[in-house]
Amino acid sequence: MDLRLVGLVLVILLGAGLLLSPPGGRPGEGTFPIVGQQAPPFSLSGRGDFTTAGAVGKPIVIAFWTTWCGACKHDLVVLEEFHRLYGSEVAVVGVCPERWPEVAAIVAERGITFPIVYDPGAAVTRRYQLADNLRYPFTAFVNEQGEVAGVWAVMIRDLDHLLEVLRQSGIAIPAPADLR
Repeated sequence: MDLRLVGLVLVILLGAGLLLSPPGGRPGEGTFPIVGQQAPPFSLSGRGDFTTAGAVGKPIVIAFWTTWCGACKHDLVVLEEFHRLYGSEVAVVGVCPERWPEVAAIVAERGITFPIVYDPGAAVTRRYQLADNLRYPFTAFVNEQGEVAGVWAVMIRDLDHLLEVLRQSGIAIPAPADLR
């Protein structure tokens, strides 16, 4: 194998790791002003109802997604796996701000059981992203005290990756066997 190609691959992987890992802090810290702030309260409905007040005292994973985003749809599947394992300990909600008529088919096709709620006009989404241009996927991690402990603004690879981002956010997740 060409050593230049190996070197290029290593540089790309190192660069991606530096861009996607928090610089000694929580995911999203320094990039997203919401990290470290109290989570804005909300109450939305759609395919289920969700209110932050109903999840007081437990962590919340809030996935902001859109129907046209392939990475978002992948995240829904990872979050469903997480919800099936940890749903009694951690609240999971998907927030979709647009194309609501398309949501039912996407959710049904992927077997999603956690609440997927509609955010008309992206009012809640904007309160969490605090940015001029909204990004998707965008997942906020709220700790037991109601503080946004971390944000992940790219695709979640798999369950292990999600658990690692939660750990980096300071949110302790018990092992599935400990939930019994």
